[in-house]
Amino acid sequence: MIQDPQQSAFGLAPNVAAGLASLFGWVGGLVVLLGKPPQPWVRFVAVESIVLSVAYIILWIAIGVVNAMLGVAHLWALIPIIGLVGVVAGIAYFIGWLLMTIKAFQGQAMRLPLVADWADRYVPASSNL
Repeated sequence: MIQDPQQSAFGLAPNVAAGLASLFGWVGGLVVLLGKPPQPWVRFVAVESIVLSVAYIILWIAIGVVNAMLGVAHLWALIPIIGLVGVVAGIAYFIGWLLMTIKAFQGQAMRLPLVADWADRYVPASSNL
């Protein structure tokens, strides 16, 4: 079956596929990638969504490990500082996710700092976005 060039993964419009990939984080990105969208920018948004979500999960695991180590070392005064770093990271993640989702539904790919560089490793065609 030949896919309509105006459609993306699962017969969705490209902006809808990219928006859903961004909206649902790594799960949405993975589902859209498995649908093999023909548009490079939709693939980029899907990979960028996966990278952003995984980086955030890894950061939260690292913060939990650091907090546990500080607790074991009886350095309880430093735990709120690490918690504040986690809150700032959460706000930054939310803002990046929100902007990326809005742009994707508008039909544009947003290149988030650092995240886009990692996404470029997996979707080489995205470097000209």
